[in-house]
Amino acid sequence: METRGKQTMTLAQILSSGLLRDNPISAEDRPKLFKECCFMVCPSFVVDETNKRLMNDIFCYVEKRSGRFDPGKGLWLWGTYGTGKSTIIQIIKTYDTLSSGLSVGGYPVGGFRIDSASTVAAKYQMKGPDALSSYTYNNGNPTTIAFDELGRETFPAKHFGTELNVMQYIFQCRYEFRHEVLTHVTTNMTLKETQSTYGPYIADRINEMFNVIEIKGNTRR
Repeated sequence: METRGKQTMTLAQILSSGLLRDNPISAEDRPKLFKECCFMVCPSFVVDETNKRLMNDIFCYVEKRSGRFDPGKGLWLWGTYGTGKSTIIQIIKTYDTLSSGLSVGGYPVGGFRIDSASTVAAKYQMKGPDALSSYTYNNGNPTTIAFDELGRETFPAKHFGTELNVMQYIFQCRYEFRHEVLTHVTTNMTLKETQSTYGPYIADRINEMFNVIEIKGNTRR
């Protein structure tokens, strides 16, 4: 189910999908659209006994319905390699894009940014602290962001001799505006490994910021 490196849909692909509408999609059409998004992101997507309940819960979450997950928190998806964590985040992004309607200029209102933790750390190495602004306070306009493959980045990252645990810093910042926008994460790290890598301060606040969900099952690649 996880096709790493090929799953991110470009804006052009989304605009040409034929599924975008001027106005937000009606309630009765939303379950069908969610299923279509699953197959748009991953044509070989399979719903079986290992993920059926999870995907139902994810749909309730994105619809802000009462359920197992708190829609006021982001998703922290963790588990072994190839179980579909990155694919689920991409499905949520695509669904949010297609279900939210268009702006006056004809661009999607919904959606959010997905970047790998490795990419974020590499930007710091190349450009320094200024490269992290869009991931944190963003000039007073923070946005929902998903950080993919947390734990695979370089840490500490070094910019002209100045070392920084980049994702630790970003989580510290985003904790301050956790009630304004969401943060999503996919990772292969256990919570114990997360604490060791990013410190007890971050580990202590994970449950405040995230719905922590273990993605179980055999690899789907």
